Amino acid sequence: MQLIVNADDFGLSEGVNRGIIEAFQRGIVRSTTLMVGMPAVPHAVELSRQNPALKVGVHLRLTAGFPEASSVPGLLGSDGQFQHQGLFWDNQSMNSEEIERELRAQIENFLAYDIPLSHLDGHHHCHRHPQVAPIANKLAEEYGVPIRPCHEPVLYNGTRLSFSDAFYGDQLSMDHLLEIVGRHKDQTQVLEIMSHPAIVDKGLGSASSYTQARAEELKVLTDPLLKKALQSMGVAITDYGCLK
Repeated sequence: MQLIVNADDFGLSEGVNRGIIEAFQRGIVRSTTLMVGMPAVPHAVELSRQNPALKVGVHLRLTAGFPEASSVPGLLGSDGQFQHQGLFWDNQSMNSEEIERELRAQIENFLAYDIPLSHLDGHHHCHRHPQVAPIANKLAEEYGVPIRPCHEPVLYNGTRLSFSDAFYGDQLSMDHLLEIVGRHKDQTQVLEIMSHPAIVDKGLGSASSYTQARAEELKVLTDPLLKKALQSMGVAITDYGCLK
């Protein structure tokens, strides 16, 4: 089996960016997804250019920050920012044209950085919302890149791709991560595990309630014993390029 460990939230804060780069340079992270339009994106782009082997996709967002497109009022709260995730998931009357305009703007603004687009996924899994999923899937096909699956495996270019978001929260350890891998090992060809490594800083504290656990994730992902354990299981570390 091949394993993709994707670091979400690239560009959320400089501490997040530094943690992701450390998890790439010293650990098993080989891909990340950029939150286009968030405060630390210029810093993330510069780090990406310094580390070209780190594959970068777009972390589509409809639940955090300001929009990249104009005239998308149905996606916003009263403060002009995207809806809080609770309101977002309860909202079944968003305008499909506004959704597409916004997601396309995020992808196009990413491409303007002249970084190859690896794949798409969604902040707070926003790409899975019933109104968003068809549009996100269409854009992934249009731009010729994979999109993070839901919990059910999918076939992409004839390869069985699965996803897990279980490496999250309070139960963070190398054994836990290896247990996730072992559970999927004989059921799929490629497994993506979501991760959020970071060096906790003020920017992160003001942007997310998920903070200290990110430092624990970074510790696990950079443990030198982890690479050896995965090798002994016959698991190869990769990125979304393995599907192209």
